[in-house]
Amino acid sequence: MRFIYLTATLCIALAFPQDVRRQVISAHDRIDGPLGGEYHVSDLQVFENGEVIYAEEGTKSMGAQPERSTFQTTLPSDEMRRLAERLGRQDIQSLPTKISPKTRPTDFSWQKSLETNRLDKRKKCNIENFYPFLNLHGPVYPKAVIELECRLQDIETEVTKRSPPKDEGNWCKELLRKNMNRLKPTALRTKRNPQSLPVKAGAQFG
Repeated sequence: MRFIYLTATLCIALAFPQDVRRQVISAHDRIDGPLGGEYHVSDLQVFENGEVIYAEEGTKSMGAQPERSTFQTTLPSDEMRRLAERLGRQDIQSLPTKISPKTRPTDFSWQKSLETNRLDKRKKCNIENFYPFLNLHGPVYPKAVIELECRLQDIETEVTKRSPPKDEGNWCKELLRKNMNRLKPTALRTKRNPQSLPVKAGAQFG
């Protein structure tokens, strides 16, 4: 029933009349744990016209009834432009269709799937046992995956209007800072578009 609810919610939202509504990216996440019976499932869709639909379902404690929410917003045109530029980059388009587990599940299990949709190409990537914060200790996942994940978390924060985590719990912010520090000064000086540099990330996975 969990997946049926989210699918039905998105289908209802997509049924309204629309002019140009090409989906540019969608993300599906499922986190199980840390306690038995706890879970969180979410679907995020971003459309070419800037519209965002985010649906989620989950429990906050063992045995609790599932909580369900749906959010919608519209991203500003400059944010959509930067997102389109990011999705069109070669490092995103060359991601494998499957990223195998990099570690065994410990406190929780996070399964993630991404799909980008360009006019000339559709790209899918499934990530098993996703632990992106492993990159705090070394290049475990491709940098493109980390940057995209953090941007999607920013979008989730915008659409849900939730507060971002504090600095000590913001692994996205720390990872992006590490990536920036790895860039050579000459690379920064010759960057054609400074706005295409990774933005500061916000939200916890939500």
